[in-house]
Amino acid sequence: MPVDVVLNQLGGESNTISSIIAGFISRWFIFMILPTKLSEARARHQQVSAEIVTNYKSRAPLATDQVTPSQLAEAIEQFFTVAMRLDREQGETGAILNDDVSQIGDYGLQLLTDLSNWAQQLALDNARHEIALVSLGAADWIMRHQGEIRAPELVVDALADLANTTQDRETLKQLEQFMTATLQALTAFIQQDLEKTNPGRPWRVLHVNRAIVATRIHDADIMTRVFDEFVQALPEEAPRFFAEGMVQMDKLDYPQHVRGIMEKYYNSWCGRIMH
Repeated sequence: MPVDVVLNQLGGESNTISSIIAGFISRWFIFMILPTKLSEARARHQQVSAEIVTNYKSRAPLATDQVTPSQLAEAIEQFFTVAMRLDREQGETGAILNDDVSQIGDYGLQLLTDLSNWAQQLALDNARHEIALVSLGAADWIMRHQGEIRAPELVVDALADLANTTQDRETLKQLEQFMTATLQALTAFIQQDLEKTNPGRPWRVLHVNRAIVATRIHDADIMTRVFDEFVQALPEEAPRFFAEGMVQMDKLDYPQHVRGIMEKYYNSWCGRIMH
């Protein structure tokens, strides 16, 4: 998900009946997503993989050297079977003895990424979106068991999609919490990343998107915490981010306390006072 798409979501929300309805729908929607139970993620996967498999079979050659959607769907089912069995045997939270949670989770996320690639090849845009949402279930499972996320692309895409479709501030708080936990689970991935300066790296995109979500929550403590972590992680991105943030403050009806925090960081990172 391009960062600029999410940047357009910095806008405030009006106190209209339509925004209240949208907020209710948003809360219901994200309740269905965060945190995603494995059983729900599995059911979503079964539905979307069936669509991809059917579409593939209607177009595919008789033979191919690629791993087919059917094979991927079967392997993903095995991932869910293993993960749900471990939850039953060792509890739904905490470290799991004798099994590598990070490796199992990475296996699941890589399979989902491969299935998403098939959806892209078959021009099934909604299926790609659904697979990304399934990945949140796998990510949540990894984090509940203190593992590391090693294949974050789909997870970051799903969180960006949710940010773009969410306006309710309480819902955005839940989203920010999930984003924060995801970044914590990416610590080892970030340390080992050989392309840290590439602006398209998923963890960099996630930092930017989380800072935007924090702004839209209108909570001073959350904004300050997230902004502090943002500038520590991506100091080279800070001037552009806060300059764009001040433009949005001028364009849209943000509360004064939100503008004040944005202006404070703008002055620190862009070197001049806004009037």
